[in-house]
Amino acid sequence: MVSVSIDSDGDDPAVVVVMLSAPSWEFHFWAHLSELARLRSIREADWSARRSLQIGDARGMPVHWCINKDNNTVSALIGPDDEMWHISFGMPVDTIDRLAAAAVDLLPPPDPPTPHPGQREIF
Repeated sequence: MVSVSIDSDGDDPAVVVVMLSAPSWEFHFWAHLSELARLRSIREADWSARRSLQIGDARGMPVHWCINKDNNTVSALIGPDDEMWHISFGMPVDTIDRLAAAAVDLLPPPDPPTPHPGQREIF
Protein backbone atom coordinates (compact mmCIF):
# COMPACT_ATOMS: atom_id res chain seq x y z
CA MET A 1 0.00 0.00 0.00
CA VAL A 2 1.23 3.46 -0.91
CA SER A 3 0.20 6.28 1.40
CA VAL A 4 -0.79 9.68 0.01
CA SER A 5 -0.35 13.01 1.79
CA ILE A 6 -1.10 16.51 0.45
CA ASP A 7 0.05 19.64 2.32
CA SER A 8 -0.11 23.35 1.49
CA ASP A 9 3.17 24.88 0.34
CA GLY A 10 3.04 28.47 1.51
CA ASP A 11 1.84 31.54 -0.37
CA ASP A 12 -0.47 29.92 -2.92
CA PRO A 13 -2.87 27.46 -1.25
CA ALA A 14 -3.53 25.82 -4.63
CA VAL A 15 0.14 24.75 -4.88
CA VAL A 16 0.73 21.72 -2.70
CA VAL A 17 3.45 19.31 -1.68
CA VAL A 18 2.50 15.70 -2.32
CA MET A 19 4.18 12.87 -0.48
CA LEU A 20 3.78 9.34 -1.76
CA SER A 21 5.40 6.68 0.39
CA ALA A 22 5.75 2.94 0.55
CA PRO A 23 7.82 0.80 2.94
CA SER A 24 10.91 1.02 0.73
CA TRP A 25 10.64 4.54 -0.79
CA GLU A 26 9.26 8.05 -0.36
CA PHE A 27 8.64 10.60 -3.10
CA HIS A 28 7.88 14.33 -2.68
CA PHE A 29 6.81 16.67 -5.47
CA TRP A 30 5.03 19.99 -5.90
CA ALA A 31 1.97 20.59 -8.05
CA HIS A 32 -1.03 22.84 -8.53
CA LEU A 33 -4.27 21.20 -7.38
CA SER A 34 -5.89 21.68 -10.79
CA GLU A 35 -2.96 19.83 -12.39
CA LEU A 36 -3.23 16.99 -9.87
CA ALA A 37 -6.92 16.69 -10.71
CA ARG A 38 -5.84 15.83 -14.28
CA LEU A 39 -4.58 12.51 -12.88
CA ARG A 40 -8.21 11.37 -13.08
CA SER A 41 -7.40 10.62 -16.73
CA ILE A 42 -4.38 8.42 -15.91
CA ARG A 43 -5.93 5.45 -17.71
CA GLU A 44 -5.54 7.36 -20.98
CA ALA A 45 -1.81 7.90 -20.38
CA ASP A 46 -0.89 4.49 -21.76
CA TRP A 47 2.85 3.84 -21.73
CA SER A 48 2.68 1.37 -24.63
CA ALA A 49 1.16 4.16 -26.78
CA ARG A 50 3.86 6.56 -25.51
CA ARG A 51 1.33 8.88 -23.89
CA SER A 52 2.02 10.42 -20.52
CA LEU A 53 0.83 13.31 -18.36
CA GLN A 54 3.37 15.90 -17.20
CA ILE A 55 2.14 16.93 -13.77
CA GLY A 56 4.26 18.29 -10.97
CA ASP A 57 7.82 19.27 -10.23
CA ALA A 58 10.39 17.41 -8.14
CA ARG A 59 12.91 20.15 -7.29
CA GLY A 60 13.22 21.42 -10.84
CA MET A 61 12.60 18.12 -12.62
CA PRO A 62 9.25 17.52 -14.33
CA VAL A 63 7.21 14.51 -13.26
CA HIS A 64 5.62 12.39 -16.00
CA TRP A 65 2.84 9.91 -15.25
CA CYS A 66 1.82 6.87 -17.27
CA ILE A 67 -0.03 3.60 -16.77
CA ASN A 68 1.05 0.12 -17.70
CA LYS A 69 -2.25 -1.49 -18.65
CA ASP A 70 -0.74 -4.99 -18.58
CA ASN A 71 -0.33 -4.94 -14.81
CA ASN A 72 -2.51 -1.90 -13.90
CA THR A 73 0.35 0.04 -12.30
CA VAL A 74 1.25 3.70 -12.62
CA SER A 75 4.77 5.01 -12.98
CA ALA A 76 5.99 8.45 -11.95
CA LEU A 77 8.95 9.20 -14.21
CA ILE A 78 11.15 12.03 -12.92
CA GLY A 79 13.39 13.70 -15.48
CA PRO A 80 13.51 16.00 -18.49
CA ASP A 81 10.91 13.99 -20.42
CA ASP A 82 9.07 10.67 -20.35
CA GLU A 83 11.77 8.94 -22.39
CA MET A 84 14.91 10.27 -20.66
CA TRP A 85 13.94 10.13 -17.00
CA HIS A 86 16.38 9.72 -14.09
CA ILE A 87 14.31 7.75 -11.60
CA SER A 88 10.83 6.27 -11.47
CA PHE A 89 8.41 5.02 -8.86
CA GLY A 90 5.75 2.39 -9.52
CA MET A 91 2.49 2.17 -7.64
CA PRO A 92 -1.00 0.69 -7.94
CA VAL A 93 -3.46 2.71 -10.00
CA ASP A 94 -5.77 3.04 -6.96
CA THR A 95 -3.07 5.20 -5.31
CA ILE A 96 -3.35 7.70 -8.16
CA ASP A 97 -7.16 7.51 -8.02
CA ARG A 98 -6.96 8.47 -4.32
CA LEU A 99 -4.49 11.29 -5.06
CA ALA A 100 -6.67 12.74 -7.84
CA ALA A 101 -9.81 12.52 -5.69
CA ALA A 102 -8.08 14.28 -2.79
CA ALA A 103 -6.90 17.06 -5.12
CA VAL A 104 -10.40 17.56 -6.52
CA ASP A 105 -11.80 17.76 -2.96
CA LEU A 106 -9.26 20.48 -2.08
CA LEU A 107 -9.91 22.64 -5.15
CA PRO A 108 -11.72 25.89 -4.30
CA PRO A 109 -15.13 26.37 -5.91
CA PRO A 110 -14.98 28.18 -9.25
CA ASP A 111 -15.72 31.89 -9.35
CA PRO A 112 -19.21 32.74 -10.59
CA PRO A 113 -19.24 33.89 -14.22
CA THR A 114 -18.86 37.62 -14.74
CA PRO A 115 -21.41 39.15 -17.13
CA HIS A 116 -20.11 41.04 -20.15
CA PRO A 117 -20.36 44.85 -19.90
CA GLY A 118 -23.88 45.92 -20.77
CA GLN A 119 -25.26 42.39 -20.33
CA ARG A 120 -28.08 42.04 -17.86
CA GLU A 121 -27.59 39.73 -14.95
CA ILE A 122 -30.00 36.85 -14.58
CA PHE A 123 -31.32 36.32 -11.10
